[in-house]
Amino acid sequence: MSGPALGRAVRSGMAWSILESWGVQLLQFLTFLVIARYVDATMLGIVAMALLVGQWFQMIILSGISASLVSKGGAADADLDDTAFWISAAAGALLLIATFLLADWVERTAAHQGLGTVLRWLSVANFLGALNVVPQAWLTRALLMRPLATRSTISTLVGGLVGIALAVAGYGVMALVAQNLAVAVIGTIILWAACPMRPRLRFSREKARDVLFYGRHVGVTGAANFFNANADIMVIGLALGGAATGIYTVGKRALLAANLMLARALSRVALPVFSQLKGDPPRLAKAFLKIVSATSSITTPAFVGLAIVSDEFIFLLFGPRWAAAADVMHYLSLFGALQAIGIYNQSLMLAMGKPQWQTWLAGIYALVNIVTFFFAVEYGMAAVAAAFTARAYILYPLSVWPVVVLLPLGWRDYWKALGPSVVASVVMAVFLWGLRFALAGQAPIPMLLSTVIGGAAVYMIVLGLVGRTIVVDMFHFARAGGKRVSSTS
Repeated sequence: MSGPALGRAVRSGMAWSILESWGVQLLQFLTFLVIARYVDATMLGIVAMALLVGQWFQMIILSGISASLVSKGGAADADLDDTAFWISAAAGALLLIATFLLADWVERTAAHQGLGTVLRWLSVANFLGALNVVPQAWLTRALLMRPLATRSTISTLVGGLVGIALAVAGYGVMALVAQNLAVAVIGTIILWAACPMRPRLRFSREKARDVLFYGRHVGVTGAANFFNANADIMVIGLALGGAATGIYTVGKRALLAANLMLARALSRVALPVFSQLKGDPPRLAKAFLKIVSATSSITTPAFVGLAIVSDEFIFLLFGPRWAAAADVMHYLSLFGALQAIGIYNQSLMLAMGKPQWQTWLAGIYALVNIVTFFFAVEYGMAAVAAAFTARAYILYPLSVWPVVVLLPLGWRDYWKALGPSVVASVVMAVFLWGLRFALAGQAPIPMLLSTVIGGAAVYMIVLGLVGRTIVVDMFHFARAGGKRVSSTS
């Protein structure tokens, strides 16, 4: 793909990804807000633990298959797509059968009544997810983000309406289950209707070896990333029980929504773009630094701000009975600021054919997480969240090391790209601490509004002073992306 054509495709893909991420996450979060007022913490905890099976399957099995297809760049390979589809379908069927057979045993072992029933129902959604891997990868590889955005938005809306209706009617935990099933079914129908690719009854051993060889590193990395992302839920669920898991989930869910809204839109197109630019290292290095800088300029102040307003955020949106989740959100929001830019380091390693590097890094993170949580859980949920965040910052330079090795840039170039947004965010945080101290005793709504308005103003002023080029780049991208969406709608 030529330079101008790639630029247009990237702007279009990012614009549609932004629309999808904001729309979908807003719908999901609003649904979660409503349902959380009708179910108790134990119910939320049970569903959160059951959903770990699907996340494990996605991150360890399906992500490797998807990455092996997307990493091919713009090249189409029908035999590879066919083979990958039958591998993912077989994996989904095996998980479905295993879940039905082992659900009762898992419920007895975890000592959470009702977990087995939830696991069985959600296994259907996991199977549908396996069927969707190849068409989703096909569209992503072609940078066709519009149908993916349509699919996610409509399925999320329908699932949310189903979940809210059942929660209000008093169905409790089954409202959450029905919500996930509705999203999976509607999403599958729309995705297959939008994707022109249809699997044939063909299976190539050679292509299977390619998928499995590439996917094994991604899968092992996914396993480590799974424990990185979910070891806190697992440890709290086993050590502190379902109610504590539910409260922790509320704090973490707020972070997840913000992270997906702010970071996923930009990171989603990173792997296909990096894959197409890998033959031109200087151009790739320039694109990498720009996208990291642009992401940080949006996500860093947002997550720092969330950490500061966590008390008002939880109180106003979830109610006083979820107040304990504020401390969890406070620490995890600071982790979110780092996670939003760290995604690109992993995408770069995959695009450059070095998935094994990410495997080693993820393994180190997972090991440190498990050991850290084992000791931290004794001091409660907030201590686990704080340990999670501290580990991420201390070990982050290990994630940057592959970037400076694979690209013609140095450590100074990387930190320089982050400098303006970090400096502006620190100044904003100091200002807000002083402002909130002066406004101590104010009601939650005035305090929240003062913090948001004051923080945004200070951040933009400081960013304009220390990173003017970033502001200009963001303005040009928004204008070009908006025109592109309008022209394709």
